[in-house]
Parts: sequence; structure tokens; C-alpha cells
Amino acid sequence: MKIPVRNIYYLLCYAWDHMREGETVDLGSEEFGGMVDLFAKVLNEGVARIISRGLDRDYLTVQEDIRGLKGKLDLATTIKGNLLLNGKTHCFFDELSHDVPQNRILKATLRQLTLVASLDPAHRQRAGRLYRKMDAVSDVGLRPRMFRTVRIHRNNRFYSFLIHLCRIIYDNLLVNQEEGMATFYDFREDEQKMGLLFQQFVRTFCERETDYKVSAPKIDWFGAERSESDLRHLPGMQTDIVLRSPGRTVILDTKFYTNPLDRRWEGRRVHSGNLYQIFSYVTNWVEGVGEGEPEAEGWLLYAAVEGEFDYRFELMGRRIRACSIDLSQEWREIARDLRKLVAEGGRLPRSQAVSVSVA
Repeated sequence: MKIPVRNIYYLLCYAWDHMREGETVDLGSEEFGGMVDLFAKVLNEGVARIISRGLDRDYLTVQEDIRGLKGKLDLATTIKGNLLLNGKTHCFFDELSHDVPQNRILKATLRQLTLVASLDPAHRQRAGRLYRKMDAVSDVGLRPRMFRTVRIHRNNRFYSFLIHLCRIIYDNLLVNQEEGMATFYDFREDEQKMGLLFQQFVRTFCERETDYKVSAPKIDWFGAERSESDLRHLPGMQTDIVLRSPGRTVILDTKFYTNPLDRRWEGRRVHSGNLYQIFSYVTNWVEGVGEGEPEAEGWLLYAAVEGEFDYRFELMGRRIRACSIDLSQEWREIARDLRKLVAEGGRLPRSQAVSVSVA
């Protein structure tokens, strides 16, 4: 399933909850040969903006041999090094510096982008120029733990967006240290990665763009009675997204497959495992809620690039919907269709509903 590169960017912006920051980067009408070209463009624009406004600074603890006293004296090191003979002491003190984790991550990512042979030369050269401008920042090798040391606050919120971008570049960049070359992995064909991204996008979109209360609770097996040790072996029912309003509850499970519908048999059918899953969720939710709670609907929302569909069923009285969002269309149309889909409500008239029996 080949989703346009631009749409992957917007999915990520929503998944990171940084849509506003993402829109500050003007992508214009530029065509991108691959995902790494777009990510490099956005990172270059973001870093250039930060450099023009001034790199973030923070206080770092420094230890040095100095004349006199400053901060906290390290007496043991001072005596051991006979520093007093030269009128010096070894001290710990805080110093305001640009050499902070968030700037180190940006600089290291720019350096890695210069190694990507497939990257558009203009983006690669600009990444190199920005890298050299960050001379006040240490040149370090990226490690996963570095991303956990970044301190984000109100005054450097834009860094959060760029750090997310650096992390996705880091996670999908295969660097050959011996040859000094790197290759970017286009994860659009990775159903597991794209499935998680699609789920995070839909959840954050519904939080930001609808009036529903959005959550992802676990559902208990209604009426299950056995010993605690036996019950632990029942499969868990962890929802992806639950949309709730005073008059409506939607249990929404997102799905990402290269082929959203099963084509092994004559015609196109909803994957049976998906249908059994959402039916179980709705059944146990309905049985477990209290008086006055709205009847739950179960939705299977598939990512698609062609052949949109919207099937609605009644299975033993439970309302089930299998529908899709076309991720190949323009971003504004994706947002419009998703808003419309979530806003639609109410039970289908009996003449339009499809009754299906479950064996």
C-alpha cells in the first residue's frame, strides 16, 4: 500500500500531537522522491528556524581546575592533584550552555542525513551547512537513551516536534560506518509500523477534531467465573479507541493491511478474525455497562488507498460497521472524510441494515 509521502508526514504530526508545529513548515508544491527527502526538508527548515531564533540553552554541571573557588569545591581531587601549589582548585559549577541533549540530537541527525546517498543533493548540502553552523554543540553518536534525556518546556516546545522527527529518522536509518553511507527504510510497506501510526493518528485526530471523550480502556469478559489463575489465561480485550458522548458509544478498532478486505473467496469480505474481535468487544461492553448507558457500536476502520467501502451489519442485535479511509487522497479530503465518518450516528433503518447470523 503506497501512501503519498506528504500524507505520512501529516499522519505523523497528528500522531505526535504536533499538528500546529508541523504546519509551520511550508512544504509548498515540492514533489518528494521519498520519505527521507521530506523528512530532511522539514528538519532543515526546523533547524534553520531554531538557529535564527537562537539555539536552546540550559545549565550544565561542569567540573574544572580553576583559579580560586566557584560552585562546589572537590577537596579530594584538589589535594590529590596538588592543585593548591599552583593556586588552583577542582570545582563543580553550573554553566549556561548550548551543548544540551536536544541540540546534540539535531546535530547528530543532520550529520547522518549527509550520509544518505539517495537523498536529494540540495537537502543533503543544506543539512551539511546547518550541521557546521552548530559548532557550539558536541558532535556525538546517537543512542536511544539520548532521546529520554531531553527536557521540553513551554519555551522550547518546537524542539519536541523536531526530536520526534529525529527519532523516526534514527529508527529507520541503516548506517554503514565502514563505508560512511546510510540507507533510509521506507516503512510504508511495514504493516506493523503503519498500523500503529494509523491508530495513533485516528485517536489524536478524534481527540482534537471531535467533541467525543476519547479513551482506550480494557474490556472485561462479562460473567466469566473461574479461579483467578484460570481467568488470567483468557485473551485480553484491549481497545484501540473508544469514543463516548452522552448519547453514543463507539468502540473503534483500526486496521492496516496491504489488502484491507479478504479476497481469497468470491467477492470481497471482511476479515473474519477482525469481525469476531469487534463483536466480542461490543458484546462484552454492552453486557457490562450500567443502566442508562448508550448501546455501543463496533467499528472496524481500515486504511485504504483505493476502493473505499462502508459496510454495516447487525450481528445478533449488535451494530457493527466496517469502513475505510482513503489515505491516497489530498490531506484536506482525508480530514474531511474522517470528520464526516465520526460525525455520522444513529442506527440504520432496518431496510438498510444487513442482518448476519453468527454460527
